Amino acid sequence: MAVCLFGSLTSAGSAWAQAGNETLRGIVKPVNEAMIASDMTFPIRSLPFREGQSFAKGDVLVEFECGDLAAQVKSAEAMLRAEKITLENNERLAKSRAVGNFEVELSRAKTDQAAAELEGFRSKMSRCTIRAPYDGRIAVMRAHAHEIPEPNQPMMQIVSQSDLEIEILLPSDWLRWLKPRSRFTIRIDETGKSLGAEIVRIAAVVDPVSQTVKVTGRFWNGADGVLPGMSGATTFEDVPASE
Repeated sequence: MAVCLFGSLTSAGSAWAQAGNETLRGIVKPVNEAMIASDMTFPIRSLPFREGQSFAKGDVLVEFECGDLAAQVKSAEAMLRAEKITLENNERLAKSRAVGNFEVELSRAKTDQAAAELEGFRSKMSRCTIRAPYDGRIAVMRAHAHEIPEPNQPMMQIVSQSDLEIEILLPSDWLRWLKPRSRFTIRIDETGKSLGAEIVRIAAVVDPVSQTVKVTGRFWNGADGVLPGMSGATTFEDVPASE
């Protein structure tokens, strides 16, 4: 995707440089996006959302069938209780010199081991449910309920719903006047609407071949109806006449 973006915007930049009156294009991208994967090897119990649907932060995205793991947690809890009882008993016996320090320390080590095993099972149990890290939408769904997904292979792609950015490649000589908070307008092709935005970041490097620099903008007056992947021509305010 990055290669296609670079190529399309670089071509636009070359056309602008040759004609002197063409605008450069921006592509809308989500601020947050993620491929959701898991190392769990249990069947998927449920996938509450379908491709294209919206979700809120904290909503369940994936839930696994973890009955066997829940049983292991209960077993580990029982083992820890038993080791604690043994330790407490040996500590009482040690006060009356019925057992030595060796037995006490051995019981303490077994108790620590049982606690660590329980913590490991609980940690794995917490991964039986994957919750949304932010408000967003399902961009791509690859998993299905009741199947066992491949470990660490993406089950879905999620993108932030309303937190959007605009990525543009501009001629590098614009750095003579371009700065953060420089305002511009982008006319979204898919909706026909013109929306105001401003530069929030300028890349730290210039591409020496195309003599372009990547900049990132944010909508400053809302972006209703705009989706990631939409694009449009940009027009900057206060461009020097020599540019």
